Amino acid sequence: MKRYCKTARGHQEIAARSNGLGLRARRLLILVDGQRPLEDLARLAGDTDLAQTLQELVDGGFIDSSADEAPAPSVAAPGPAQGAGAPGARQASLGLAQDFMMNTLRTFHGPYGKLDLVKRIHATTQADELRGLFDEWLSSISESRIGRKRADELSARLLEVIPA
Repeated sequence: MKRYCKTARGHQEIAARSNGLGLRARRLLILVDGQRPLEDLARLAGDTDLAQTLQELVDGGFIDSSADEAPAPSVAAPGPAQGAGAPGARQASLGLAQDFMMNTLRTFHGPYGKLDLVKRIHATTQADELRGLFDEWLSSISESRIGRKRADELSARLLEVIPA
């Protein structure tokens, strides 16, 4: 089973958005974590041309593929570097969760609707604070007809991104 993991350049792209990746490629890069098999990436990304997007990320040096054998742990083995990057990874996940919550609110309520909630989401610095706003966010999303239809899907996606 094939798995993909981010390279240093991939982590840099997530942090700085400096290489001009398209929306699909960036979404897939965010989902790549070295743990998810290709089937999970396909399901989560919802990309109809996943192979091409993966190849674009591999060719750009943003991700590497690894086989699901003994070498896979050695790819994740740079323990000190990965351990040092863990707080940054949590911070990146917090930022992704904040962006997701704010973008969905803007989608369902416009740029000025629920502005107080958007500001409070933006001001969070800890995952616990963000989780404390989850119910209010979900309630706000559910105020619109389309939001009610997508509330389960959106909340599941958000829970995948919020750091533990």
